[in-house]
Amino acid sequence: MYGGPAAANNVPTENFATPSPTAEYGFLVVSLSSRAMPGMGKRVLDSIYLKLGVTEMDDMAEGIKALWNRPYFDKARVGIYGTSYGGYTSAMEILRHPDVFTAASASSPPTSWYNYDSIYTERYMWIPEGNKEGYEAGSAMNFAKDLRGRLLIYYGTADNNVHPNNSMQLIRALQTAGKSFEVQVGPDQGHSGVNNQHMMEFFIENLVVHPERLLAPK
Repeated sequence: MYGGPAAANNVPTENFATPSPTAEYGFLVVSLSSRAMPGMGKRVLDSIYLKLGVTEMDDMAEGIKALWNRPYFDKARVGIYGTSYGGYTSAMEILRHPDVFTAASASSPPTSWYNYDSIYTERYMWIPEGNKEGYEAGSAMNFAKDLRGRLLIYYGTADNNVHPNNSMQLIRALQTAGKSFEVQVGPDQGHSGVNNQHMMEFFIENLVVHPERLLAPK
């Protein structure tokens, strides 16, 4: 996932896509869009204004719920992954919608809009003093206590786009809440994603080999 505003790759189209290597592992691959995608008009885009981390996350969770009654869909084993805003999406979905997503790989996630650069953040969120409610609702740390599934966090130590402190703040919040999770670090790496092979090992271990680990107490 990416999930952020103006994510052109999320625009829904009717076409034949290149086969996903992930499907070769036996996973059903779902691509989700939300009201953050471009081309839907100002009224739709206004619905996410001042609410990053809320509206678009709820939209994508509803997209997964729409598949719950399909006979080939196992709602107890749903993973999500992404990098940058996609990492934020992955973290927020498993924290805000633990009944929908059961495993998440979050790479280089901006975990709070207090931390990100003003030219992007203020375009959609205004300033913290003028939208405190929105900034708090979009902070992953405020939902750390709600983690029930399996979460993998990755960050590069030389990331000058999303500062590593974003991940550090989430790690501290999860530790304070007594949650179990995994961390991968990219020494001297910039804005990057977790090694794909390790990510797939993470999903196979938690969604296929040991799905009982997903049954964490609420």
